[in-house]
Amino acid sequence: MHREHLDAMTAQQGLPVRDIVCDLDAETTQCPACLATFATAGVTRCPECGLNFGD
Repeated sequence: MHREHLDAMTAQQGLPVRDIVCDLDAETTQCPACLATFATAGVTRCPECGLNFGD
């Protein structure tokens, strides 16, 4: 129920709902925020949007 509520709120703002898993152990991955594909070696932030993946 909580997930449905969040999806509805996101849709009301006109934003897309994405169900992406970011695998930082893979050679490359896709950012769940901006959908940029990038090499993961030594990365703690998305090189495009700056989404933080580290602590």
